[in-house]
Amino acid sequence: MRALFLRLCRILFAVTLLLGVPRVLPAEVLSPTEYDIKAAFLYNFAKFVEWPQTVLQKNPDTFVIGIIGEDPFGSDLDRELDGKTVQDRKLVLRRISTVQEASACNVLFISASSAGHVESILDAIREQPILTVSDMDQFVQRGGMVGFSMDGKRVRFSINIAAANKADLKVSSQLLKLAKTLISRRLSTIQYVWLTSETIPFAAS
Repeated sequence: MRALFLRLCRILFAVTLLLGVPRVLPAEVLSPTEYDIKAAFLYNFAKFVEWPQTVLQKNPDTFVIGIIGEDPFGSDLDRELDGKTVQDRKLVLRRISTVQEASACNVLFISASSAGHVESILDAIREQPILTVSDMDQFVQRGGMVGFSMDGKRVRFSINIAAANKADLKVSSQLLKLAKTLISRRLSTIQYVWLTSETIPFAAS
């Protein structure tokens, strides 16, 4: 029970940190890491993006989040995803080493250690319904779908709508309202839209 309490407190603090809401919690849990917060966001991206039903029907029992490259989460992501579901499917976390394995993923986190060949990874899965996420510099500008960035101690993210649409993924308007930057076109013009939000649509498992 104590372990569960501490876990809940860490997640609650991560949310309040993002919102900038003061809250008093036990001193021992006042230290969520950057990747505690990113892990919580990664799970919620899966809850607020719609995949084609034809894709989900291929794996009716599981929903797969993959990590390619060096894993920056450690045990944070395992802890965050443990026991959770997406669209009534069991969440499965896979650490993969080749881009060929990425085709089995619904969400793919591309580690910053793969920055040197991110274009080749994205090209290999382009137009497949795989939500690509990373915290490497300029990820969405390079064709990725969701890119994390740090604003002081706050975790922010940007969304490349064009890349998501091309892969037949529909991003919830609730998630779009939270994005720091939206890229709506990637042809001759890139349009940046700066948005703010008062709430974070964190979903229950």
